[in-house]
Amino acid sequence: MGFVALGFGIIALAYFLYRYMPVLGVKPLDIDEWTEDVVLLDARDYQTSSRDRVEGAYCIPLSYLNRHYQDLPDQEIVLIVRDQVEKNLSTRLLRKKGFHVVGYTLACDTFDQHVPCVSGK
Repeated sequence: MGFVALGFGIIALAYFLYRYMPVLGVKPLDIDEWTEDVVLLDARDYQTSSRDRVEGAYCIPLSYLNRHYQDLPDQEIVLIVRDQVEKNLSTRLLRKKGFHVVGYTLACDTFDQHVPCVSGK
């Protein structure tokens, strides 16, 4: 019985760390810190990203990222996310697929633009 409890504890700890442990090497960025040679990836859900669109960003929500990551060009990525958990999960998935995520921005802090979001450049 103790081994079962220990196993569940280890699984719960791994789940917690995967979601909430900050990813190293990904720093918060402001709009004026982005360069022309990075890809903007809006990983927020469609309902949120359609209200606060970011010009030139690829709109691929986190839930679709595993299926559509190949639509992204092979460049450094700046994430546009809703919260830290979304940033951690997106970054870990993209790194597993071979992409280099250099930064992120929390959309609720930055955006009040209303311009179209590009899903394929």
